Amino acid sequence: MNAALLGVAAYLALGVLGFLGRGWLMGVLAWAVGAGTLIVWCPGFPESALGPGPWGIRLIGDTVALGFWSLALVLHAAVLWEERRRRGAFHPLLTLLVGTTLALVLSRDLFNLYVCLELTSLLSFLLVGYESRPASVWASLQYLILTTVGMILYLFGLGLVYGRLGTLSLSEIGSLARAADPALAVGAGLLLSGAAVKGGVFLFGLWLPRAHGRAPHSVSALLSGLVVKMGIVALLRLGEAFSAGPVLVALGVLTGFGGLLYALWEQDLKYFLAYSTMSQLGYMLIGFGLFGADGALLYALAHGLFKGLLFLSAGKAIEQAGVRRIEELGGRLSWGPAMGLAVGTWAIAGLPPLAGFAAKGILGAALPAWGKWLLFALGVGTVASFAKLVPLLRPEGRLHLAGEIPLVLALFALSIWGFVSYPFLLDPYLWGQSVLALLAGSLLFFLTRRLHPRLPQLTLDRAALSLLLGSVGITLGLLIL
Repeated sequence: MNAALLGVAAYLALGVLGFLGRGWLMGVLAWAVGAGTLIVWCPGFPESALGPGPWGIRLIGDTVALGFWSLALVLHAAVLWEERRRRGAFHPLLTLLVGTTLALVLSRDLFNLYVCLELTSLLSFLLVGYESRPASVWASLQYLILTTVGMILYLFGLGLVYGRLGTLSLSEIGSLARAADPALAVGAGLLLSGAAVKGGVFLFGLWLPRAHGRAPHSVSALLSGLVVKMGIVALLRLGEAFSAGPVLVALGVLTGFGGLLYALWEQDLKYFLAYSTMSQLGYMLIGFGLFGADGALLYALAHGLFKGLLFLSAGKAIEQAGVRRIEELGGRLSWGPAMGLAVGTWAIAGLPPLAGFAAKGILGAALPAWGKWLLFALGVGTVASFAKLVPLLRPEGRLHLAGEIPLVLALFALSIWGFVSYPFLLDPYLWGQSVLALLAGSLLFFLTRRLHPRLPQLTLDRAALSLLLGSVGITLGLLIL
């Protein structure tokens, strides 16, 4: 535990020092300390208390924490490389944001989760609007407003739970929680609702498309690859404590197909990737809710890598071409962005042997038959939505890569690890399923590409209303359960 705390402290201290100058160098030093401390504590550590008596903050170095630490360090390395010429407060803010995520995934304490979630909101708000473009500033304000509402709900829930049980420890809450206690069910519903807002769950986190779509491309990569998953980690921890697996599954289905519906017809490249992120979160929530934790975690890590790669490549493509619409980008990309989009598309479509295929196979193996069909349907929709990127994959000009390199290498390393650790992934039946999803998704794309449905615009007032109604739905669901 001490090594993990040292890594977090180094990130936070060096992030603050970066405001005094040499922010990029401070970020590199923080990364080095974080990587070194991860090597020390990577076998993990049992749940322990930081501080004396009942007020000690509960921390744990489990597989979830280990996986997300590894993902955070890879993504931070990619952004450090990509943005090595960026000056000002960018890198100090980035270092603090990564350090906050490292602290969050270790926590099993309700209030500490709140503090870390709130800090990620504030730091992300500053980074989304960092370039002071009007659209980016408005997107960052929407993000801050909606996540603040979510955190208010979380605080109300925290007060109810603490008032009933007298503890903030999630482990103790799990052993003390009583299913027939209405006040506790309401508190749990509010906690889950607040975490769902941070996790970008459909109807709860409708800030996600604008924030990820308008942020600087390296910030989009970090937000989509890592930061939005902090809400999913909080949902996992809360779901375990309150036995709310069915609620996580319902949220997973809602966000998986809700995000997919918008991704199918979105033509702005970065908005499309943002809606896709929302949809992909459904895989993780379904897995965590149905006790497919290993597969869900592996998919979260794989998604972090290939979505980070997609956003970095998309940002470069938009900068090169000067346009954002997918239909206008075809034939105008250099080798670097085109290759990044190609590898990311291959991975997210679940085609072997990349990590997306491995993660879906491991996740599907742990689910009941109907859960497998859900994953297959989401996979078909994902292929159909990404088919529109095929014209972008014809490169021109010279090859130039930067931040993509660590992401591509990590993606292939994760793929190799998956096949070595789970030999059943070599089963021809799984490969056949992948090919079938590709064919079905391609057919769905050709059947729907000429359709232009008028989907509801995700405005701030509608987002706030859907958040509040969704909170009522979660609470009622827990009361019924």
